[in-house]
Amino acid sequence: MNRRRTLAVVGMVGLAVTAAWLATVAVRSAGAHEDHEHPPVPAAYASSHVPTRVWTDTRMIARGKEIFTAKCALCHGDNGDGRGPGAANLAVKPADLTDARMVAEMPGNYWVWRVSEGGLVEPFRSKGSAMPAWKGELSMNDRWAVIAYSHTLSGHRGPHDAGEHPELGPKPKFATGEGTVVALRPDRQQVVVEHGKIEQFMDAMTMGYKVASLSLLDKVKPGDRVRFTIDTGARAITKLDKLND
Repeated sequence: MNRRRTLAVVGMVGLAVTAAWLATVAVRSAGAHEDHEHPPVPAAYASSHVPTRVWTDTRMIARGKEIFTAKCALCHGDNGDGRGPGAANLAVKPADLTDARMVAEMPGNYWVWRVSEGGLVEPFRSKGSAMPAWKGELSMNDRWAVIAYSHTLSGHRGPHDAGEHPELGPKPKFATGEGTVVALRPDRQQVVVEHGKIEQFMDAMTMGYKVASLSLLDKVKPGDRVRFTIDTGARAITKLDKLND
């Protein structure tokens, strides 16, 4: 009797550990997209576009590589994959700049904002970002240079514009998608969804989205098939409904 009870307990613990591991894998499967959401660019940087010529200027890219190696590679890694030696114990892992899909979604003024302000601004500060604000150390020209070089780490060599990256083109205010809930993250007011292509907004992927209200998370659980509406400007889900089985 005791032996059967012990085996049952061990089995339950094993199932719990397996479930926890699967949940971790599921969340990690969202990759850089899940941890590196792209909030709207604040008004102060709305007009801070990188000049088109900069993206393909070989001298600017070479200068950017020098700056990246000296100041960014410690955390972002020599090849930009976010796995530099300085990233090991960071609360917010550096972005994987080799992720072509993620890079394609970031407009030039978003790059300028992030490089300029680093982790000193919301929502990154509250999450514990350790990224320095480079605006006090790098001139705008040098920031453009390191941005242009970082852009090449995704494998793209053309200009960073809507002609090359459709993701940067105009988007509808609201878009609707369907997918499967991978994980709920109420601590981040976020749901991780594996979804198909969202027309005029995003390709099929697994990604963590902010929800407009935490109450939306009460309606679903991991594994549920859902239909959702997303505010494309705020990149936040405003409606989340479980689909009938």
